[in-house]
Amino acid sequence: FDIFSKRCVSPMYNAEYMGDTHRFEKISNIIKQFKLSCGKVKTGLRSFQVRNSLFSATIEQFLQHSFVMVVVSDPHIQVAATQANLWAARRHFSELTKSGAQFGAHL
Repeated sequence: FDIFSKRCVSPMYNAEYMGDTHRFEKISNIIKQFKLSCGKVKTGLRSFQVRNSLFSATIEQFLQHSFVMVVVSDPHIQVAATQANLWAARRHFSELTKSGAQFGAHL
């Protein structure tokens, strides 16, 4: 989910199954407000993690001007595995950006 453009990039997304059709926009607005609050007290948001028995959520800077939020519902998947996947994806998308490739236009 691209939190600042409010686009779900998950292939598992199913609007019928998910119930609240505005939940991504709500989450995006909450995160934006939190980021603005951090800026007001001269603190930058680099990453944020929440974990309980039902899920883990990680928000971190993806590229220079974007953040990504990953929610994992399998408690057996470690946060470090999510971070490793984000690191690998970040390198890939960074290279795409440098080459001038258009990505995300299809969303």
